[in-house]
Amino acid sequence: MLKTVFIIICLFCLPSVFAKQKIIFINPGHADTNVTGPFWFEVSQLMRDAAKDFDLDLTIHYANRNHIEMKSLVANAIKAKPDMLILVDEKSVLTQQLLSLKHISTPIYFLLNRPSEQELKRLIDHGINIAGSVVPDNKQAGQLLAEKLIEKAQHTANILAINGDYTTHAALNREQGLEQSVQTHDNANITAKTVANWSATQAYRQSLGYFSHQSNINMVWAANDAMALGAIAALDELNKRKDVLVGAINWPLRVVAEKIDVTIGGHVTLGALAIVNVHDLLNNYATGTMHHEVAIFSQHSEQTLKLVEQIHSDNLAINFRVFSNANKNALPFSVESLLLEVTNSKL
Repeated sequence: MLKTVFIIICLFCLPSVFAKQKIIFINPGHADTNVTGPFWFEVSQLMRDAAKDFDLDLTIHYANRNHIEMKSLVANAIKAKPDMLILVDEKSVLTQQLLSLKHISTPIYFLLNRPSEQELKRLIDHGINIAGSVVPDNKQAGQLLAEKLIEKAQHTANILAINGDYTTHAALNREQGLEQSVQTHDNANITAKTVANWSATQAYRQSLGYFSHQSNINMVWAANDAMALGAIAALDELNKRKDVLVGAINWPLRVVAEKIDVTIGGHVTLGALAIVNVHDLLNNYATGTMHHEVAIFSQHSEQTLKLVEQIHSDNLAINFRVFSNANKNALPFSVESLLLEVTNSKL
């Protein structure tokens, strides 16, 4: 009888002992391709792949670029009390919301856009558990794109800079990288600047005006591939495409990459790194700094094109466990390491 009771107790205990660690990610973008491009879809795909490798229970909610909806999703996620909540501080709207909420026990990890150091301190002083963050070196992205475009220019580069927004750290830092690059080249000028909210449609409308009235523009620096496509549509309409070099940040699919002269990317992979880091944090493998800024950007190549195609086909062959500190010889997380981890048959 006692043996039977003991077995029954053990059976009731098993679900809690072996329950998967629950992660919620509030994706600020869309679940599919749209006017802002497929970037956030790709981030989610890589995160799902990494979560499977670590047997994590990952739930993703999409805000569809609606910051009111994003705040609602964040509030609901906190009530659900996951083991970790992954947030993107897009347009720097989350600090004030988190400070207004009470009794936040869920640890929070920031991805791609995080609050400023001052804002992080305010959140920590408020009693919020900031577990860490991973962001790309966006100055590197803006500078590298400008450098590659200027290298291709045969004459003085008169640049139309199309940025994503006015407030997000990613957008501001990319523009700063562009400006730093231009300052080091006598044959480059920023002729015009605009903001198109990461949208191909808005970039198209604004580019039409600039290309119609400023005929000396011969280069477009776009903070994402969707806005580059908008600029290209305007150039095509005005029959000026052959006269203007167009570059963008983001690794696009082949059908898009073939339309753009230079593309820089790699930050799409950082969602997977966030999952690696969250796994290590939850299982006491994490070492070193909580906050990571990664110089992940590189120029789009034949290999990275195939990697992006695999992300969309849900046929990715990367073992993300090799990047965890659970391994004594953990690999550094880089584009080179990711490509090495993809089997030859897949790439």
